[in-house]
Amino acid sequence: MSLRALLLLVACTLASSAVWAEVPEECIQAPERQTYCPHTLYRVARVAVPSLAINQGSMVCLCLSDLTDLPVSRQQVAFTSIAREYALPPQALFQLLEIPAPDWAAENNQ
Repeated sequence: MSLRALLLLVACTLASSAVWAEVPEECIQAPERQTYCPHTLYRVARVAVPSLAINQGSMVCLCLSDLTDLPVSRQQVAFTSIAREYALPPQALFQLLEIPAPDWAAENNQ
């Protein structure tokens, strides 16, 4: 193997391990979830999640199974419960999902 190829391999290995070091071990999910989340999303956090030691701009894992496709009648209760579990205002969950928050979330921005 040439020196150039070896250096490229080493650089790629170091870069990929640096990225994996930032992937969070825990996902934001419903407190009652006892099983593996079947639908997760990793993205850059638009807000910090101190309870998980995630800074704004770091990677965050979201359990979409618990945060999307909720009936409107359950959305406020579900988001409030999840937000409370992670010591966040409900509006922060919408910011992490990068979707507009409904009026009730803005009003409950604690």
